[in-house]
Amino acid sequence: MATHDHLRHQTVYPITNFKFGQKSAKVEKDTSVSARMSRMRNKYETEGPRRSVEAVLVVHQHNHPHILLLQAGNSYFKLPGGRLRPGEEELEGLKRKLERNLSPENDTLKVDWEIGDCVGSFYRPNFETLMYPYLPAHITKPKE
Repeated sequence: MATHDHLRHQTVYPITNFKFGQKSAKVEKDTSVSARMSRMRNKYETEGPRRSVEAVLVVHQHNHPHILLLQAGNSYFKLPGGRLRPGEEELEGLKRKLERNLSPENDTLKVDWEIGDCVGSFYRPNFETLMYPYLPAHITKPKE
């Protein structure tokens, strides 16, 4: 009989444990995807590779698990997370991003985020919109 000792138990909390509201809108830096890629190319030339983190948050609603996404525009949704500061560790940066994006603005209600496993690293070999879950063999210096 096979054992499942390698599987970890993950607690999935009901979505009713969370309160959803709105934070003030962030000003969009770029007017288009091509403008964003151009800005990223310029930053890469001055700062080097950009490192980002994103969280996969599982919530439970109507007896089904759901992945929590943030709405970042009328028709654009994304995982919570974002760019790391230079020299910042991934876990530290992810906690900072979760606190900024998802925690209440009232300091007395701040959440102490518990980070689980890293499920993958993704690379953007050029300044394109596509990202890959591996570093392609012909790329020696990823752009992101």
